[in-house]
Amino acid sequence: MSQAIRSLKGKPQTPSTYIKVQGPRVVQYWESEATRPKSFQGASDEGQSILSQCSKSQLQHILHHPFRSPEEIRREQWERVRELVTLAYRDIPVYREKYQSVGFSPDMLQSWQDFEALPVITKEELLAAFPEGCVNPRWSVDELFSTRSFGTSGKTLHIKVDMEAIIKDTLQGVRQFWMQSGLKHRASHRTAMIYTVPWWFDTVGDDFPSVFISGLIPAAQIIDILNDLKPEVISCYPTTLKSLLPYVAQWDRSQLYVAVVHSEGSTPKERQQWAQILGVPVLDEYSSEEATRIALELPCGHYHVCDDAVYLEVLEANSLHPVPDGQWGRAVVTNLLNEAMPFIRYVQGDYVRRPEKPEPCLIGWSQLASLEGRMNDSFINKEGRIVPAGSVLDIVYRWMHDGGLYLEDFEMIQKACDRIDVILRPLKQTSVEKIRSSREHLQDLLQTSLGHPVQVSITVPEVFPRQPGKRRLIKRAFAL
Repeated sequence: MSQAIRSLKGKPQTPSTYIKVQGPRVVQYWESEATRPKSFQGASDEGQSILSQCSKSQLQHILHHPFRSPEEIRREQWERVRELVTLAYRDIPVYREKYQSVGFSPDMLQSWQDFEALPVITKEELLAAFPEGCVNPRWSVDELFSTRSFGTSGKTLHIKVDMEAIIKDTLQGVRQFWMQSGLKHRASHRTAMIYTVPWWFDTVGDDFPSVFISGLIPAAQIIDILNDLKPEVISCYPTTLKSLLPYVAQWDRSQLYVAVVHSEGSTPKERQQWAQILGVPVLDEYSSEEATRIALELPCGHYHVCDDAVYLEVLEANSLHPVPDGQWGRAVVTNLLNEAMPFIRYVQGDYVRRPEKPEPCLIGWSQLASLEGRMNDSFINKEGRIVPAGSVLDIVYRWMHDGGLYLEDFEMIQKACDRIDVILRPLKQTSVEKIRSSREHLQDLLQTSLGHPVQVSITVPEVFPRQPGKRRLIKRAFAL
C-alpha cells in the first residue's frame, strides 16, 4: 500500500512531533517517525474484500442479535460451545489431553452442566503449549493474525486469530459503537481509536472509518488531531481520556456523541464526571485479547455480556465452582469466535459479579452488575505533565510488539522523572540478549511520550520479586 507521510508540528510545550500516515482507507497518527513500526500486519486487500462481502450478508444479523430473546441467545451459545469443544478435542492437543485425563469425550456433552464440569484452562498452560499444542493445525501459523496479552499477570501470551474471527469481531465492533451511542452510529461516522497499534481493518469497505492515534502522543497534540478529525466516537483508555480533559476548552466536540473507555479500571462515578465535562456519555468496554469483547456498558444503564462473542462464567476463586448471582467471582470465558487458538473455559482472572436480580431490559444479553478492572500508575515528566497509565501501558505493548519479545513476568517503575527501572523475566523464546538489545527502543518510546531524555535500566532477576496487595505492572515510586 502506498502511503504519503507528512510531519506535523506539536505544541511548543513539548519537543515531540507526530506524523500522519495516509493511504487508501488508512489514516494513522504515530508518535514519531523514529519509533513508528517499519512493518505492521494489517489486513490484505483480499481480507478487505471478504470483510466487505461479510458486512452485506452478516451485519444485520449481528446488529439484531442483542434484541433476540434470552432463550434464543442461550440456544445459539450452546450450539457454538458444542462445536468448539468438539473441534478442540479433535484438533488441539492441550485440550484433548485435559479432557481425556478426566474421561471426557465430545459425545458426552449433553448439557450445560456437562460443559461446566470440564477442566478450565489457564494462561500458564497455553504458554507451555504454544504453538504446536494450542494452535489449530488447520492453519499455518504464518497465515494467522497475531496479538499478545499480559494483563495483570505480566506473562506474555502469544495469541493467534483466524480471519473469520477477525471479521466477526470487526463487525461486532461496529455494533458496539451503534449500541453505546444510543443507535446514532452510521456508516459515514468516524471513530478515533487512541491506542497501541491500529486494528487490522481501518474501514468496512468504504464505511465505518476508524482513525488510529498512537496513545504515546501527548494529550495537547491529540487534541490538535481530534480538532482536525472531528470524530463522532472516541475509544481510549480511561487515563488517556482523563489526560484530555484539561484541554476541553480547546477541543471541538461538535460532532462527538460518545466516548468509550476500556482496558483499565474506572468507576461509574468517574465516567459520569467525565461525561458532564465532555457533554457526551462516557461508557465502559470490558474486553481482553483472549476473549475479545466480554461486556459493554450501554445507555440503558446496565453492563451486558456480549453473548455471541463469549460465554461467561463467574466462579469461586479457589474451588472454581459457580458462585450465586450477586456474589463476586473470577471471570472464566469461552471465546465463541476464534477457532485458530480456542479459549474454552479460560480463567480470565478478573473479578466480576452478576446481578442478583437482572433488571428488565430490551437487550436480551445477560447482565453484569460490576467488575474490577486493571489499575496502574501514571508517570510524570520534568515539567509536571502527567503521562497517563494507558500511554505507559501502550509503550510496554509497543516495545514487546516491535521487538518480538515474550515475557514471563514484568514490572516498570518510574523512580524519578528521568529514570525508569524495568524488572522482568523472559520466556524461553526470548533471550536476555534480545531483551537488552531492545533497551534503546524502549528508551526512545519513553522519551517520545515524556518529552525529554530518560535513562532506562533493565534487570533480569533469578526470582521475580513479589509485592503484597493488588498487582500493578506500571508503578511510580514518588508522589505527584
